[in-house]
Amino acid sequence: MSTETKSWLKSKMESLCTKLEKHILSNKNLKCKVVFGPVRSRRLGLVLGINNLKKKVCSYDCIYCPVGEKSCCSICTNNCLSPHELYFSVKNKIDEIKKSGKDIDYILFAGSGDPALDSNLSQEIMILRKFRYKIAAFTNSALLWNDNIQENLMYADYVSLKLDTTDEETWLKINRPHQRLRYNLILNGIEQFSKRFKGTLTTETMLIKNINDNETEIEQLGKYLNSIDRATSYFMTPIYQTAKSYAVSPDIETLLKLSEVIKEKVSKSEMLCCPETEEFFATDDFENELIGLLEMHPVNEIAVNTFARANTKINKLNELIELKLIKQLEHNGKKYYALDESLQI
Repeated sequence: MSTETKSWLKSKMESLCTKLEKHILSNKNLKCKVVFGPVRSRRLGLVLGINNLKKKVCSYDCIYCPVGEKSCCSICTNNCLSPHELYFSVKNKIDEIKKSGKDIDYILFAGSGDPALDSNLSQEIMILRKFRYKIAAFTNSALLWNDNIQENLMYADYVSLKLDTTDEETWLKINRPHQRLRYNLILNGIEQFSKRFKGTLTTETMLIKNINDNETEIEQLGKYLNSIDRATSYFMTPIYQTAKSYAVSPDIETLLKLSEVIKEKVSKSEMLCCPETEEFFATDDFENELIGLLEMHPVNEIAVNTFARANTKINKLNELIELKLIKQLEHNGKKYYALDESLQI
């Protein structure tokens, strides 16, 4: 092939890529609902989030989910963007973040559903490595019995596994799984994955009042956790309003007792009960980016107001409230913004 032909082909490819990028980025609604942040993570620092699953689709329907009850409990793939569409959306967002003088520590796959449901996950991780950031994935572990799911997660640098209990009855109460899931297979899958994964592996356990906040649960869970290869096991309590009103944090006295039990029974454990501060950040498209983040969970009112006032977005924020696109709510003595139920479809 001649030099002129190669040059022509290269020019054509670059032109096509530019057109594709412009076409994808013209849909700000998709970009902002799939790519969100940066947001502050208590474990990872400042992260750019990826929520590439269709709304309210998950293999679990956890009682403590801040997104609300799932419209579809599924164990099948249900993603929004292709790997290349996702690449351009992330590229655009990273460029905007850098222009603002900020930077991120991780690209994080997490969202309103389990990222492991995305069959393109490994391809997406590989293509996003071009940005040279570490990549993390937070999964509910429900599909780790599947070898293909394990392989997809192997591409990440950091994986967090949800594990609220080792008791099947408690699992059914808290996580309300898809009817085809079997807990013994999930636990076996977690064990296998912990032996194979070469990156940083952590677990997270949500403590729910009167369900898994007792010594027996912690002792059983501790035995299991101590048998798998992991960096840290995190224990937390619900921060936001939950799908079920009874899914609340244990009382302070119980938490103090449990923290001692956890420290004694679970090696490499850490309590993550309440974040000291919450941040909110947006680029030029304040409205869509705020709504995109609210699809994940409510956002602290003070954090949003502080950003809006500092960046002349307070009128837009008030407009969103007046139009009832977002609402204000109070939970555990703190005020939050959340999506109006009419958008929760």
